Amino acid sequence: MSITIFLSSILLILYVFVGYPLYLGFLARFRNRPVRRHPYQPAVSVTLAVHNGERYLARKLDSILALEYPREKMEILVVSDGSTDRTDSIAESYAQLGVRLLRVDHGGKALALNAGIAAAHNEVLIFTDVRQTLAPDSLALLVENLSDPTVGAASGELVIREGNSLEEASVGLYWRYEVWIRRRLSAIDSIFGATGAYYALRRELVVPIPANTLLDDVHLPLAAFFRGYRLVLDSRVHMFDEPSRLPDEYWRKVRTLAGNYQIMKAYPRLLLPGWLGGNRMWLVSSAFQYE
Repeated sequence: MSITIFLSSILLILYVFVGYPLYLGFLARFRNRPVRRHPYQPAVSVTLAVHNGERYLARKLDSILALEYPREKMEILVVSDGSTDRTDSIAESYAQLGVRLLRVDHGGKALALNAGIAAAHNEVLIFTDVRQTLAPDSLALLVENLSDPTVGAASGELVIREGNSLEEASVGLYWRYEVWIRRRLSAIDSIFGATGAYYALRRELVVPIPANTLLDDVHLPLAAFFRGYRLVLDSRVHMFDEPSRLPDEYWRKVRTLAGNYQIMKAYPRLLLPGWLGGNRMWLVSSAFQYE
């Protein structure tokens, strides 16, 4: 029995890291669904939920203001989730440049995003996190995906800079594996959520995010997925971040796995095949845990 369990475990690991990527690569090659992109410049609301983000906020706002997109079509909203550092004062210092500050009581990112969505005015919502910087051409490229009426949400691709240590290099290598998987899922149909650091969503597809939701960037896009829309990754759209330390990455994974249980409770159709009215990507999603 112990030998059987050991061999089964080895086969499972080989499938996850070898068999499953080969399977996805085959599907992506022969069932490729290109996104029909066209020049498109809708009015957008860039929503940035922050709790005690003074270390990164000025750099992030400079990055947003440097985007190559018509300024008159951009609304920039910083939602301060009960920040107790200089987050609020930094955001206020950008008021003359069109940045709007919304203060809410500290209730977590999900409730802060709900408040930001309610305060936003435009037809396309852009969600981004405070730590990453954005490539200047990224917003124009990102919203082009929404010119395809089948696309409900589009994500940018996170580029992790080279690390100086072995553990940082290992984290970067694993991230490249994740990105490879997401590219193939997007080519077939959809990724299962969005890259939370930077993505666009049609406003009409927004649903309220329950309090204490751990994976808001999965909960929101999946509502669009189950209305028949695609969730795509655009490899032309770049944002940049520093590599994480292994302990930080470990706790991110723990949080993600816990969030997956919330997602399955919120969207039990994920576990059902499409022919039963469930997940049209069931054959590939059942083999890969998002993030």
